Amino acid sequence: GEWWLSVNDGTYKMGRGKIDNPNVTFAASDEDWVAMSNKTLKVHWAYLTGRLKIQGSHSLVKKLDEIFP
Repeated sequence: GEWWLSVNDGTYKMGRGKIDNPNVTFAASDEDWVAMSNKTLKVHWAYLTGRLKIQGSHSLVKKLDEIFP
């Protein structure tokens, strides 16, 4: 499915569907997304092996570990 996530000043909102003009988008299989969320698949490795596609601001990607420790 498709989900959106908005992070602002340390708080976040999320929901189903898409939002207009996202800063960054991620595409991965449901299985890989759950594995990355559970930290059984490293985000960096998923990206390098093509299991995670990223469009938009790659600098925001680096902040994900800060946002979701």
